[in-house]
Amino acid sequence: MLRGFSGVVILMIAGAIPAARAADSFVGSIKTVQGSTLVQRASGSLPGTQGLHLLPHDVLHTGADGRLTFILHDGTRISLGSNSEMSIDQFVYEPAQNKYALVLVLAKGIVAYVSGKIAKFSPESVKLQTPVGIVGVRGTRFAVALDAPRGSP
Repeated sequence: MLRGFSGVVILMIAGAIPAARAADSFVGSIKTVQGSTLVQRASGSLPGTQGLHLLPHDVLHTGADGRLTFILHDGTRISLGSNSEMSIDQFVYEPAQNKYALVLVLAKGIVAYVSGKIAKFSPESVKLQTPVGIVGVRGTRFAVALDAPRGSP
């Protein structure tokens, strides 16, 4: 009888490990929202709301009246203006292992960026990709405005 009980406990603990890892997988959160915003992820689309946890590969959209600001775990602060689209392609912040990476992809719109700890510890690990080039972060703040490609909404 005791063996069956301990087996159930082990299975319950093993089942909790993936759930705990999933909770830790978010890379940041939305801080402020104004107007129409949307977060597109593998599991579907969600309205952008204050406090929403962001995951790797999320794509953030703002409408004509939309703006949002999000903060990543390393303290990086990113604000998107109206009619913007940006994805979080890569985020690695593991200071104990000296591993850092931040790759953001701006498809269109306006972004204002304020560096966090990744840029402080490893500036070459931070990149903002656009359809026309890559911005390497060497300072603490910058802004980019990118028109949508011809023929797109």
